[in-house]
Amino acid sequence: EDGDGNSHRRGGDAAAAIARVLARVDPRTAMDTIAAEVDRLGPLGPAYFSAVYVAAEVLALPAVPLTASAGYLFGAVEGTAVVLFSATIAAGVSFLIGRSLLRKWVEDIAGESEQFQAIDRAVAAEGFKIILLLRLSPIFPFALSNYFYGLTAVEFGPYLLATLLGFAPGTFLYVYSGEVASVAAGAGADGAAYPWYVYAGVLSVGAFVAAQVTDVATKVLEETGGIVADDD
Repeated sequence: EDGDGNSHRRGGDAAAAIARVLARVDPRTAMDTIAAEVDRLGPLGPAYFSAVYVAAEVLALPAVPLTASAGYLFGAVEGTAVVLFSATIAAGVSFLIGRSLLRKWVEDIAGESEQFQAIDRAVAAEGFKIILLLRLSPIFPFALSNYFYGLTAVEFGPYLLATLLGFAPGTFLYVYSGEVASVAAGAGADGAAYPWYVYAGVLSVGAFVAAQVTDVATKVLEETGGIVADDD
């Protein structure tokens, strides 16, 4: 057990060291580099983007800029497909790491959270449903939550499916916002079927619908005591 404990501690120390190094990276420069590389690689651009996205999520880096940039780089449909594939793969990798290599480290953090204990109990009873609702209602950061879900009783297959389905609405909205930005900036104006304000209107409707879905999911989770923290 001492060997396992040392291994878990080394894993936690390594993760912290990587986080400190990555914190020094300039996001704007990184995004420009990724966009240039995607353009240079042509047909292989989506594969490169996917690899970067998976790495970012596994390292718990903010991926919202990457998600939006997928719409700018690939368009709404292809961009959504690339991001959903990448995010699901990353969620699976982090889940397995949290369940094995970094289990002790994640357990130490999760053990101090009553909210996670409530989620753990709920997932044990209704794994797929609770994970789906948690994906639709972003109570926790996506990247970090993947590690914590590895501690729950949910099976790997249902977890991945719930992640894919629950992540889809928000992903499309963020990716589509990137395409709207591309049209508004004139970068995609030549290939645009409609003026930029039509795209902006669709985005506004989508945002409204997504907000309603999130509210419904959150209300359902509120009925499961302890998952949604009280504001008081």
